[in-house]
Amino acid sequence: MRLPIPRVAALAVAGVVSWTMSGTPALAQPASQPASRATVLQGARIIDGSGAAPLENGSIVIRNGRIESVARAGAAPPAGATIVDLRGKTVMPALIAGHAHLGLTNGTSAGAKNVTEDNVVRQLQKYMKYGIGTVAVFGTDHDFIYGLRARQQAGKLAAPAILTAGHGFGVPDGAPPAKMGIDQVYRPTTIAQVDKDIAELAANKPDLVKIWVDDFGDKSTRKMDPALYREVIVQAHKHGLKVAAHVFYLEDAKRLARDSIDIFGHSVRDKPVDAELIGLMKKNRISYIPTLDLDEAFYVYADKPEWMGQPFFRQALDPGVWEWLHSPAYKVKEQSRKDFSVAQRNVRALHAAGIPVGLGTDSGATIARIQGFAEHRELELLTQAGLTPMQALQAGTAVNAAILGVDKERGSLAAGKQADILVLDANPLDDIRNTRKIHGVWLRGVLVSGER
Repeated sequence: MRLPIPRVAALAVAGVVSWTMSGTPALAQPASQPASRATVLQGARIIDGSGAAPLENGSIVIRNGRIESVARAGAAPPAGATIVDLRGKTVMPALIAGHAHLGLTNGTSAGAKNVTEDNVVRQLQKYMKYGIGTVAVFGTDHDFIYGLRARQQAGKLAAPAILTAGHGFGVPDGAPPAKMGIDQVYRPTTIAQVDKDIAELAANKPDLVKIWVDDFGDKSTRKMDPALYREVIVQAHKHGLKVAAHVFYLEDAKRLARDSIDIFGHSVRDKPVDAELIGLMKKNRISYIPTLDLDEAFYVYADKPEWMGQPFFRQALDPGVWEWLHSPAYKVKEQSRKDFSVAQRNVRALHAAGIPVGLGTDSGATIARIQGFAEHRELELLTQAGLTPMQALQAGTAVNAAILGVDKERGSLAAGKQADILVLDANPLDDIRNTRKIHGVWLRGVLVSGER
């Protein structure tokens, strides 16, 4: 993987990265470059995200930030097009981080004090270098996120697309716990307050809504009143917004499913999922983002896995985090080994039952959930849970796009879609860990990281 970028010169002819006065890279169109000129990515193996067999020796024509065509190489390229030779490479859609958090950590510090625009942009660009084209932030954003989202959409910020839940819904003296230092959360106590908060949130045009309903495994912590989260779901749906829930317990999941939640943002981890929950999820078209990496991160660093010594992991760490992971400050939670085992079995059961399973990690919520790396580790954990490499790739691309309601724009390589593309030096269908062999990252048709 080549990380000492984003590049600021000699980028794809569809655009370049320039630097704004604030010091953050922006996408800009060079004056001498006609906006309509095409770029052709030629000769690669194409995994389009749909689950179809790869297209060998393929060609992708990009124009104005979008995919114009995907076909077998051989046809004459458009007049004046720039040809990018990708023979021997594998091309796939850029990944979608289906459950993440921005700004909460900075080095070995965690909490709301770190949520600044500069820190959020820095973290977005880390995701970008790791091949992630869209980041869904689940309920911990400050209001400046809407301005960043607009800048990215306008091509003025070189960063993944932002999907934000704005301020999530939690519980007074409950989840998310005060010790996490998350201050940007609604904590209603009445139906009227829920209605007021949803109206305020909806005015900002978030992409979804997040609720925390469980007790984070602490029986002394208050859980959300079902009447309140039912009202959040009802009011959010009136505004055309999907709702994602932080869950742990099977019984909470069943109640949420009866109330037509849209997304489980974590795994059920106390018990095996049963036929009743599966039936409710099918009936109400509920999706599942298991965040297996979340539970693993509570103990895995103490086990010293081989990947901890590899550059792909080490380069994702903020200064001081390597030392922190090897210090007493990193506290192993042995219960999470059991939770992880249950979570993997439940992913296997739900996927086998036809429930849409997406890729998310909760990366960025704590120091140990490493942004960028976690998403690639999650792909591997999904295959260990029983998904094939192709199914895991779909979880991180087309399935996630459908879960999050952005499948018309991204998630697969098809004509009309945004040209968010990950170029790899090896085939992830042979070994899912090959997604870590990143050759280049293209967002909106522009090479933003790596090599041509």
